[in-house]
This record gives sequence, C-alpha cells and structure tokens, in this order.
Amino acid sequence: MGRKLMLAAFLIFGSFFMYPPATAESPKQLTYIALGDSLTAGLGSSEENYLRIHGFVPQFTKYLRKDNTVKVENYGIPGITSTGLLALLTGDEGLRNRLKTADIISISIGGNNFLQTVRSQPDPVEGQLDLNMQILETSLKETYEMIREINPTATILLIGLYNPYPPGHSLHQLGKEYAPKFNAAVKKLASQSTLFIDPYQKFINKEVELTHIEEDDIHPNDQGYLEIVALMKKAYEEMQ
Repeated sequence: MGRKLMLAAFLIFGSFFMYPPATAESPKQLTYIALGDSLTAGLGSSEENYLRIHGFVPQFTKYLRKDNTVKVENYGIPGITSTGLLALLTGDEGLRNRLKTADIISISIGGNNFLQTVRSQPDPVEGQLDLNMQILETSLKETYEMIREINPTATILLIGLYNPYPPGHSLHQLGKEYAPKFNAAVKKLASQSTLFIDPYQKFINKEVELTHIEEDDIHPNDQGYLEIVALMKKAYEEMQ
C-alpha cells in the first residue's frame, strides 16, 4: 500500500514539471524615448485637453500599450536641426543616461535643415542643397552612432521625410528632390534592429489631404500622423 502511494505521489509530482500549470504572461515593460523635431512634438495634430495625443509618439505608444507596460519620454523640439540634435545629445549627460535604458528610440529630423536652406535664399542652387545634405547626412550618422554606442540593443525607428508641397507649389520640385535624397541617406543606417520609416510615397498627391499646407503649414494633420504611425507599426511588427 505504501509503495502504491509513493508511486502515485511520484507520478503527480513528475507531471507537474512535465505539464506546469498555465499562468497568464505578465506584460512586458518597455521604455520608449522619442527624439527629434516638431514631428516628434506632434505639431499639426489636434489637441485634447491641451495635449497633442494624435501625434505619432502618443499613437505609437498607445499601440505598444496593447501588450506592454510602456514608459514614454518625448524630447521633440520644434525647429531643431540635425546639428542641433547632435549638440543636444553631446551636451546632455542625463539624456544619454536615460537612453541607456531605452527599449525603443524614434528619431525624426531633417525637415528644418531643408527649411533653413530654402528660407536662406528664395531659389537655392543645386550646390547649396548638396552641401546641406552632406552636413545633414554627417550629423545624422554621428547622432546615430552615438546612440548605438550608448545603447547597442534598442530598436531604433528612423523617420524619413515626405514632401508637403503639392504640384504647383513653388517649393514642390525642391521638396521632390530633397526628401528622397535624405531618405536614401537615412536608409543606409537601417539594420535588423534599426528600422527606416519612409512616408514619402504615402504623401504623394495627398499633400493637401494629409498636411496643413493650405495654411502654409508643412506639418501633418491627424490623418497624416496616422499614415506615419501605420508605417511604424508595420515595420515594428515585421521585426518581431
């Protein structure tokens, strides 16, 4: 009788390890840090209770929170250029330390470099665009390499540019030339854990529909931000 009890106990005990009881999986904790310009800040999106919750950072955070616990820090600075972002990272040790613990980092930059070029001279020549593109590419590469040195494992999403100027606009051709050149430079940095988000095609012939360009504002509206977020989601899901 004692042997039978011992055998039964052994079988029950063994089955516990072979078939452990099912438990609910705990949500993963993620830290998302957003760096960049006015797109990161969400300019152009509508506000609710004084918050721009329809920008790409809040919307992507909402998506991440479906399955995760997410802490988000937004360092979107309207007007900042690629050299300004590099200077910010170089001079802010606290930000560099926070980047060490980030699981996801997004970067939107480059639009203000273009605006500086076209505003400095009404009709910038090819050489000026090329020079500014070279400066932009160099500073972006240095910024990316600094972040990768700080945090080699985070998923980085690099947000490319769209052309906000519709056909017929005086800057349409310059935007059509500049944005793809910039995006090609950004794409060089892409890797398995660095995702390039290219919104250029989504905005072609939808410039008025997706931006505030009719009010002379290049920023996306809520629908424009949704297009960017959809691309971010798709790239992020394909990486998983």
